[in-house]
Amino acid sequence: MVALTAVLVGAGPAAARPAEPHVIGLDPVLVDDLEALQQIYGPGPGMGGGLQARAVDPTADARCGSAAAAPVPDGVPIRVSMPPAPTFTVGSIAAASWRKPPVKDVTWRLQYQGLMWMKPLARRAAIDGQRKSLAALVDQVVKFHRQNPDPGNNNYGWDEGTALRRLETKNCLYALTGSTRLRAGMTADARVLLGSRYYGPPRHPVHNHGLMANLALIRAGELLKVPAWKSTAARRMTSEAPKAFSPRGLSYEQSSMYHGVNTRLWDNAVTVLRGTPGSASAAAKVGAIVAEARIANHWLTEPDGKIVQIGDSDESAGTTAAFTTPRALRDDKTGWVVGRWSWSDPRAVYYTVRYGPGRRAHGQHDRAGGVTFSAAGVRVLVGPGRYSYDTTSNYWAYQVSPKSHNVAIPDRGKVTNAGGKVTASVVQAAAHSWTVQDTMFGIRHTRGVNVKRDTRTMKVSDSFPTKKLWRQYFHLDPAWKVVSAPRNGTKLVFAHPSGRRLTITTNGRLSGVLRGVTRPPQGWHFPKRGSRVPAYEIVIRSHGRSSVTSFAVS
Repeated sequence: MVALTAVLVGAGPAAARPAEPHVIGLDPVLVDDLEALQQIYGPGPGMGGGLQARAVDPTADARCGSAAAAPVPDGVPIRVSMPPAPTFTVGSIAAASWRKPPVKDVTWRLQYQGLMWMKPLARRAAIDGQRKSLAALVDQVVKFHRQNPDPGNNNYGWDEGTALRRLETKNCLYALTGSTRLRAGMTADARVLLGSRYYGPPRHPVHNHGLMANLALIRAGELLKVPAWKSTAARRMTSEAPKAFSPRGLSYEQSSMYHGVNTRLWDNAVTVLRGTPGSASAAAKVGAIVAEARIANHWLTEPDGKIVQIGDSDESAGTTAAFTTPRALRDDKTGWVVGRWSWSDPRAVYYTVRYGPGRRAHGQHDRAGGVTFSAAGVRVLVGPGRYSYDTTSNYWAYQVSPKSHNVAIPDRGKVTNAGGKVTASVVQAAAHSWTVQDTMFGIRHTRGVNVKRDTRTMKVSDSFPTKKLWRQYFHLDPAWKVVSAPRNGTKLVFAHPSGRRLTITTNGRLSGVLRGVTRPPQGWHFPKRGSRVPAYEIVIRSHGRSSVTSFAVS
């Protein structure tokens, strides 16, 4: 702890009675919370929203996020606590800490080097009229750039993601202070987002980071009156929108949650384009794409009103619609099938099938015919959700692993980035059937998925023609509790708090009923980032060259 303190805190004189530190938690923007993103990128008071809020609070349109709980009084040292690091003081942060932060966690570093911790302090100081405190925050921004100039690469917090967060912070500070001393730093961060480090075409696929960069550049261009930033960002958004979603409206980021994030952000882009002279036709073009994405968002909402958890996704609210569209949505570009029998009945049968393409952005290893299934008002088979983006974590490894995604895995199979394809399908009034083929493990695999409305069942069959041994893995919603699961049995029974029963039958053999195993992690569900709860994982050993397992809800 002594060594860490030396890294963060300069050698200035200690106050006799140090001010209480401001405890700054994880900024919800960092976990792509929709409401937090909307505060930064949504329409401002001058763009159709929030005029009443600005009349009450002049800082409402600064796009800083929420204000700090405690005052930031003039003349009092601004001390900040961001666990697990030691407390640091604005203006006395040692230069070494920018290039070698005391915490290894990438999310903590992003908040620290992105100066995101300043936003709540700045907004609270502005609300209370504490101009000296605001000036101290501006001074620290200037000092950051003097101590840690852009090295021309991704080192030391000069990657696109951190530069984007710093520009968001400076947009907030500039809106509150109008200080021209921020211009040089804003320009430095803008250069990152305008240059080769930009997270978008031509070096990278279209991604939500690139869109956020363009929205931040437009905001900064408006504040500093730099029209070139705005025109470049508007041109990018116009050309990239068709590459963000498939023609059926599904996001290429392979996540139900990030589909919603992208839909909201691109909707904000439409608003920006509408307010940009000469961009009316572009706004209409992008608006039509977003309209399709909104329809897809309805498909990704389960009958219980929450989104289906596919890819990096939290349990979160979806969107409902009074549609009379077909019972199944199939999109070969993104590799999704979604089936449902009602848009209004919370007890309706609902399912998804994933079949590729290869893992990208916020996707996970579910594309070998990975399924989800809900019936009679309860979720049965689910995706694991997201726990972490720390690739050194065993829970991250489990989160993306095929073992948590309702797929079949051959013995000694090695995951490749190959996708799959639908080779046959039958969509009838009371039953849907899909056949998917893939080479996700480097060998041919066929999966059949049959869902019946009236019996509330899903039957999953797998075959690996060149393999004799494989296992089917099924990830249950954490609400289910085991009633009967005899060792090496072929019939399992689970109970749900609602009173529903789940009967699983197989022609294979039960080889595992795992729940809450820590080493290595198996049998976990992640309702939201950083949260985990035990959930049953069923492992079925293959029978001959084909295994069939059925799920029935009663």
